[in-house]
Amino acid sequence: MDIKIEAPGHNNQDALRSFYEDKLNKKYSSYPFVKSIDVKVKKNQSGQFEVSLQLKPEKGTMQFATQSDDNENSALNGAIKKMNIQIEKYKQKHYHRRGEHRLEEE
Repeated sequence: MDIKIEAPGHNNQDALRSFYEDKLNKKYSSYPFVKSIDVKVKKNQSGQFEVSLQLKPEKGTMQFATQSDDNENSALNGAIKKMNIQIEKYKQKHYHRRGEHRLEEE
């Protein structure tokens, strides 16, 4: 899985990349259809961290989730929760139905 992280102006780029890559790999490596994730981290005008995730499934349209919070980790977790809803819908649509059809054919 290809993970790209963009965080201009962030204090510790190496630690940020390591933390985000580790967390996203643990979360999405069990989904074989997830091929790439783009992450953007920035501070918005109100001083909150805004974390955006853009995920490209193998045979689907781009999925997008964003979350703002005073705490960067909370913003990341919120964006992941929103993304999980979309990923589960994608999984049900593209993978669970195939199994149902096969059962009906037998």
